[in-house]
Amino acid sequence: MDSLISQYLPIPGTYSEMINPEGSVRSHWEPMIKQLSAHGAASISNRWNHARRAIRQNGITYNVSGNESDSRRPWELDPVPMMIAPDEWEHISEGLIQRMHLLNAVLADSYGEQTLLKKGVLPSELILANKAFLRSCCPIKPPDGQYLTMLAVDLARAPNGEMRVVKDRTQTPSGAGYALENRLIVSRSFPTMYRDCKIKRLAGFFSTLCDRLMELSPRKKDKPRIVILTPGILSESYFEHAYLARYLGFPLVQGNDLTVRDNQVFLKTLGGLRQVDVILRRQNDSDCDPLELDPSSMLGIPGLVQAAISGEVVIANSLGSGLAETPALLPFYPMLCRHLLKEEPKLWTVPTWWCGQNMEMNQVIENLDDYVIKRAFAGSQERPIFPKWLLPEQREELINSIQDDPKRYIAQENTALSAAPCWVEGQLVPRHSMIRAFVVATSDGWKVMPGGLGRTSSQTDSTVVSMERGGGSKDIWIPAKDEIKKISLLPTSGNDVELSRGEDNLSSRVADNLFWLGRYIQRAELQTRMLRTILRRLTEETLPDGTPELTELLRTLGVMNDLPSEDGLIERPVVDMDRTRAFICHIIFDEGQSNNLYAALKNAKKIGATVRDRISMDTWRILDRLDTELQGAASEDDLTDIADMLDNLIVLLSAFSGLGFESMTHGYAWRFMDMGFRLERAVMSAMVMKELLTSPDQYETPVLDAMLEINSSLITYRTRYQSTVAILPLLDLLIADHTNPRSIAFQLELINEHIRELSHLPRLGQLTEQIQSEELVRFVEDFNLSMITGIDAVGNRPNLSEYLQRVIDMVQDLSVLINDRYLSHVQPTHNLSSLLGGKV
Repeated sequence: MDSLISQYLPIPGTYSEMINPEGSVRSHWEPMIKQLSAHGAASISNRWNHARRAIRQNGITYNVSGNESDSRRPWELDPVPMMIAPDEWEHISEGLIQRMHLLNAVLADSYGEQTLLKKGVLPSELILANKAFLRSCCPIKPPDGQYLTMLAVDLARAPNGEMRVVKDRTQTPSGAGYALENRLIVSRSFPTMYRDCKIKRLAGFFSTLCDRLMELSPRKKDKPRIVILTPGILSESYFEHAYLARYLGFPLVQGNDLTVRDNQVFLKTLGGLRQVDVILRRQNDSDCDPLELDPSSMLGIPGLVQAAISGEVVIANSLGSGLAETPALLPFYPMLCRHLLKEEPKLWTVPTWWCGQNMEMNQVIENLDDYVIKRAFAGSQERPIFPKWLLPEQREELINSIQDDPKRYIAQENTALSAAPCWVEGQLVPRHSMIRAFVVATSDGWKVMPGGLGRTSSQTDSTVVSMERGGGSKDIWIPAKDEIKKISLLPTSGNDVELSRGEDNLSSRVADNLFWLGRYIQRAELQTRMLRTILRRLTEETLPDGTPELTELLRTLGVMNDLPSEDGLIERPVVDMDRTRAFICHIIFDEGQSNNLYAALKNAKKIGATVRDRISMDTWRILDRLDTELQGAASEDDLTDIADMLDNLIVLLSAFSGLGFESMTHGYAWRFMDMGFRLERAVMSAMVMKELLTSPDQYETPVLDAMLEINSSLITYRTRYQSTVAILPLLDLLIADHTNPRSIAFQLELINEHIRELSHLPRLGQLTEQIQSEELVRFVEDFNLSMITGIDAVGNRPNLSEYLQRVIDMVQDLSVLINDRYLSHVQPTHNLSSLLGGKV
């Protein structure tokens, strides 16, 4: 044990989570430190390097700014859990349950009788002038009077060892999914330590959450329809939304997936409207209904507030619950606890003052350096201000701002947070830390997660604990006093389980995304195969005139990317290598192009992220590796290295296709992804053939060889014909051969099969896409080789060109028909007052 802690130096004046005042390890930390010491520094670092790779490959991310993917960084997790003694956790749990009871009582009063305001217990401006108070939500009466289904509370330990509340999170209490993922990663990295320390499991908390959500259903039935509402991929914690949807087994939806009819909420699926019973929301109150709340929001469901008032749908947490997390309410909660619950607080709030009261404002200004200044009302994106770090002119500006509008500010006592050990460069070092704890309501009370989300500062001398500012996270371990029981979210018995093979919750938006995921993957594959075919010829040891097909291949590549070569056609690619290399790198890596390989893979990963709850973890890892492989080679200009990268991409793209076929049930979700894949392959193959085969010259044979290589059909051709490549058998193989998975006919038959299955969905009107699909299949089946391969007087094959263009047009028309009938078409929702210029 001494080997790990001998150089560990607690931060002076700070409570040390691991070391007691006498300088020895606290008793509840000893089993874990003993296990870590047995591993040794080298083993810990090695295990954690594997874990960090898993974090990146699994796509565990946190969007630090709500922008595009460049701000989405891998989740930072420390391998050393924070230990909390069982007896102390019991006290904390009692305080958390009391806290949830209190916050729920405040919400019930604020949206009900408002006795706290009538009796002057609370200043009226904290409620009535608070943007978080939503008047239109007052008529909502949640089941059992529970406004809060789930609560998150940020806790910090003061220098005296007392755990205090820093912030309540009531409208979208995030972090539980990250806590669960942290637990899985740490326990898999150190399984023996996890088992021997007898740590309480987290699964029971999520099982309770599932049970509670089912109990909330206004229609008491065995299988209520529960959805998780997310604002979308740009949300800072979108990974958690998708992760919880997959773990809990609920559909992940966005606002435009839902609609309100006659005060009932419906999920818009391919099979029609499906009534929703419960919404577990992960977006802010004001974004949930543009008709009643924020008219500028594009994320909400028009009419949702009225649906909640009618009781036809239950929303967890209830709309308007964000009021309880107002920072200006923090100094009043101890008094409210005594007034509403007739109890002393079991968890005290960090000493907080609201500057909207003269005495408190003057005290804050007189002792400014002792406080952290924050906004009094939720919704502000401004960071906390530490006055003791300010320059004199900044300090004066802050004082003036407080005096000008004191109601906008609160001050919290600036005390040193406790420090927990973190693994940094092969040793334990202290970092300031906080805990986010979670509580879920039950039918007869509340349950606390036996653990939580630990958060740490980025540096030892930094007291700021924030994921946005480079901080990390920790798993929270609570040793169990009794035997650990195995808990699963799966049913304990299959005797009463109704068997189901249907897929009735696939929304048009998800189908659309899966459709385009398939298209982008196939677009990337064809581009990669074309590029590899070109680079193999460029890197061969051959004379400049030994690869005459290169000019045509480069021209075709430019056409496919809407990118003609600068200064005209590259007529001597091997001789003019600098131009050729620059052109190829442009096609592969240029971020400004919309049709190149970079764009295809970027779009595939972006769309894949929106359907993470629909694809397997292995499939996601393939998408991540595709992106990593391309980014890693972006600085390369050696064609041999780029060729190696293309080889790797083809293996990964083939793996994606295989996993899609083998790991997804062949329901509607898979059919839309595969249909996009097949449509793209059919149209792209026809385009390439039209460019390469309709204007033959004396060098046609190497062009035909390249065509077979691009379509991975060279071996098949040689096995069948054992002769020089000729145009007629090549066209038969690549267009009409139903047994060749690369042929156009093969793609069209699969598309036709998918459309036949989709025809079972309840849709109005004639299935014109089915008619078009069958006509397209017949068109390819009936083509006459001898009639379309003839060469005219100027050396072209006009019939072949016309035929292939007809195939391209028909496939694209079919894609439009599929899009019009099945896929998403989101129209903006407008508030009536905005349409009438503010006059209603």
